[in-house]
Amino acid sequence: MFIYMSKKIAIPKQSNVTCISWNHSSGYIAVGGEEGMLKVLKLESGGGGNLSMNLSLEGHTGQLRVAIWNEVYQKLTTSDEHGVIIVWMLYKGSWYEEMINNRNKSTVSSMAWGSDGQKICIAYEDGAVIVGSVDGSRVWGKDIKGPGLTAVQWSPDNTQLLFALVGGELQLYDDQGNLTMPVAINGVTASMEVVAMDWYAGKAPPNRPVLMICYKSGIILLMKNCVEEDSIVVETNMMAIDCHWNHNGTVLAAAGCTSDQTNVVQFFSAYGEHIRTLRVPGGAMRSLSWEKRSLRLAIAIDSFIYFANVKPDHKYAFYGNTLAYVSGTETVTFWDTVTLQSWVNHIPDVIDMCGTDEYCVIATLNMLIISNQQGIQCDAKVVSIPMVYVAINSKATVVAASKESFLVWKFSTPSRPRSTEHLFRADGTPVNTGDVSYQDDTICCITCSDSHLLVGRDSGTILFFSLVNFKKITSINMNSRPYKLGLNSNSSKFYVIDQPGSLYLLDTDMANNISVGQALRKDVWSALWASDNPQMLAVAEKARLYVMRDTEPEEPLAMQGYLCTFKELEITTALLDGITDKCTPQHIVRVEVKSLRDTRQLIEKVGLKEAENFIKDNPHPQLWLLLAEAALRNFESESALETAEAAFVRRNDYAGIRFVSRLNALHSNALKKAEILAYFKDFDAAEKIYHDEDRRDLAIALRKRLGHWFRVVELLKQSASTTDAQVKQAYSNIGDYYIDRQNWTGALEYYTMSNNTEGLKKCYMALEDNEALSKLFTGSPRQPKDAPMKTNIDEMGDIINETPSVQGIMQLKETGRMLQAAAMAFQLANIEASKCVSPSRIKKLYILAGHLYTQNSVDGATGREATRSFRLGAAQHWLAMAAERALARPPRPDAALRAAGRLGAVVDDLHPNQHLQVWCTIATIAVEARAFELCSKAFIKLEAIDPENFEKLAIEIFTRCKPKDVKGNKIDCPNCNAAIPEWKAVCPGCETVFPGCAVSGRALAAPRAVWACAACAARAQQHELVLRHSCPMCHAPL
Repeated sequence: MFIYMSKKIAIPKQSNVTCISWNHSSGYIAVGGEEGMLKVLKLESGGGGNLSMNLSLEGHTGQLRVAIWNEVYQKLTTSDEHGVIIVWMLYKGSWYEEMINNRNKSTVSSMAWGSDGQKICIAYEDGAVIVGSVDGSRVWGKDIKGPGLTAVQWSPDNTQLLFALVGGELQLYDDQGNLTMPVAINGVTASMEVVAMDWYAGKAPPNRPVLMICYKSGIILLMKNCVEEDSIVVETNMMAIDCHWNHNGTVLAAAGCTSDQTNVVQFFSAYGEHIRTLRVPGGAMRSLSWEKRSLRLAIAIDSFIYFANVKPDHKYAFYGNTLAYVSGTETVTFWDTVTLQSWVNHIPDVIDMCGTDEYCVIATLNMLIISNQQGIQCDAKVVSIPMVYVAINSKATVVAASKESFLVWKFSTPSRPRSTEHLFRADGTPVNTGDVSYQDDTICCITCSDSHLLVGRDSGTILFFSLVNFKKITSINMNSRPYKLGLNSNSSKFYVIDQPGSLYLLDTDMANNISVGQALRKDVWSALWASDNPQMLAVAEKARLYVMRDTEPEEPLAMQGYLCTFKELEITTALLDGITDKCTPQHIVRVEVKSLRDTRQLIEKVGLKEAENFIKDNPHPQLWLLLAEAALRNFESESALETAEAAFVRRNDYAGIRFVSRLNALHSNALKKAEILAYFKDFDAAEKIYHDEDRRDLAIALRKRLGHWFRVVELLKQSASTTDAQVKQAYSNIGDYYIDRQNWTGALEYYTMSNNTEGLKKCYMALEDNEALSKLFTGSPRQPKDAPMKTNIDEMGDIINETPSVQGIMQLKETGRMLQAAAMAFQLANIEASKCVSPSRIKKLYILAGHLYTQNSVDGATGREATRSFRLGAAQHWLAMAAERALARPPRPDAALRAAGRLGAVVDDLHPNQHLQVWCTIATIAVEARAFELCSKAFIKLEAIDPENFEKLAIEIFTRCKPKDVKGNKIDCPNCNAAIPEWKAVCPGCETVFPGCAVSGRALAAPRAVWACAACAARAQQHELVLRHSCPMCHAPL
């Protein structure tokens, strides 16, 4: 929670304000002062400081003492020093006196409306009590014996009344005026005047205090009810003036004056924990009041009203495209900002939450919950420490901290099924048992990156840890208690926001106990590093947003939201304060960095050349993309396409480069414009141009690429050259569209029109139409599915000594000439590989040669010839596996991608004539698995082999898809701890080569812990061999 002064309103004639009350339902502010001054104000909506209502109410002659609102019936009740009570009502924009009452004996000390608005209780200084109804009739009256009354409050259910006497005694009465009991006030000495009481009437957890009694001496008593003797005593160390709960009873604002005559407002949690202190200028402070949603606080000082803006600590996380936030006392909402879908999960008692990339962690009272972007729970852990703070990084590591200790938990993911945990004390020493000793210097904030952890402590010490070996690297001493911490993308710098709101930027390689320097900014309540630039930091200061490059701030921008993400020169914020029911696109605000705004203005107002020069001085991939897109829009201007191509080259965008190359190959400007419109996803306009140019074939091809098969059917019906095969293909794809949405009846109709037997089988099985299914099977010829091509060895002809053959190998083996048989097998395998026959057959020949060399060599399987034969056989094994999985039905993209990754690593061990088959297989698998970076590499090889056939196909693929791999399962490299896709055979960070499982193709990060074949040295995971009796590579017995 952060609070700062925002506005000051002066009362005319310098009339001192004595009471203030903010209506929570309508937003009216009642201001009472000296000489009968009474005003009703209203601030403009949207967070502005201007007044939309400023009305004076005439009726009182003395100083106003009390002003309260009836929230249900929208009535204002005021009382002055003469005991005059007036009830005001609003009618057609003006306030009128509805009722006036004057007892003429004593002054009103306190008034309170019931939460249902039906009754009002009026307490006088002489001890008299009057309870009246909303219509003005008197319900009952009573004189409470004693020194007099100072305060009164209704219970939340309106069945009891709590009175505070002048001496500090508390008495509880029922709603008929009968004394129920005196209230015990443990921990508070007698003869202390009560200045304020507030009994929260909303819904609250049963263990949370809801009754507040504030004494003039500065002591605050927090109680769950009037019966239980257990209470929380809070010492504020000031002379208290006023005190109130916020709108949901979670924060208490106490106004008072310190011993050095400084006006302060202290904020406490419902359990009495100090949150923050706000210093307020001016002379005599007399009253305060919360706004409807506790986002502002009005403070009456002298003849002024000061307004303070409050930024609550919302529990939220933004990861991927999902905004997760606490939407109720027991619910968390996950809202997709792209698809606008939302999921609401029942998660009570949320303490903190944090998110990154694919996962977010939610900390509750005793559990850590890992959720994906749809709110589905992926992992969970019961925690024994009382968690207060939580952080997560992209390495699937969670850090949860209590006040005395912190836990480092690596949760399970598809690539890392086992989770690990380590518990540390606040000073970083490991905890071997569950007993965590009490720490005087407790933890107050944490943050982590992929490799490091920062822990802030109350003393101002910041500890810097490595998450690789869990060792403390250094510690840095601040002069004040840190409030928030943040590490940049490469862990070279971090920011510190201290409790008063000062921002510091520090390097992580600083030595112990060195000076932290001067604060860069004041009144900062949040900050966020750019995920793609370690030098850029977004800083939220009051209601302004600064973007800092190193230590230099850019021009500030107005901001009301909470920082979510900062990447590609764009800052995403969420207006969490404005979410009352459901999140909408209006609650997400995106702000561009100055360099992005300047580039856009240069392009629009000056030209591409000047913009290009500006980007060269301020390079960033997003700026180059902006320039490329602007050049494409102005493609008819001179050298525009050259500028676009240069921009794509600068940002390493292969798809963009190929797209510009394709545009240069077109000679019609109209067709170029259509392609560019399709690039910008204006498909209807592109189709219209194709029609105008009489190129309906291109319009059909465009809609096919997009999968708009309903539109394809419409275009085919309009074309005179349409064939039945094209129509059937479109109908079959529409059937697939319905099957994806489980609309079996719709799919059945289109599969029938396209004569798609396989699709009809799926529909009949899903609809459980066995009769139609049997007719379909009896009416269709049975064909073996995926029948392998077998080679009949007997048809190979007579054995010719000069030509290697299987018969020749067998004859040599039978006559005992093993080396000659092995050499012939190896030679035959090379010949078959040059002919690009079945990889399985070639593999068997190489394996046969390896076994023959092993049997006739002193070194056995480790001999040079045997090792070479087994290595070449393994390469054919990966080719055969990749080809089989590429054609598997149903498709298994993940499994095929693992085989393709292995195949790409052993291309050099395959015959050059097989390279075309290899890269076609890899490209096919990569397209199915959406691994377009791998696909791009494959097409580079294919274009070098056969540019005519593969250039157009590459253009078609990469104009729609960027050469980036989709996020999939990852594993951690044991050497450099980098996260790498599980299908890669080589770590891109440290270039470590991982052996692959011969069965699944998975990378074996710990090869010593797996099975290895004694004959061919193939490796496999133990669980993959449960049902096998031989090596999956060479078929040697296990």
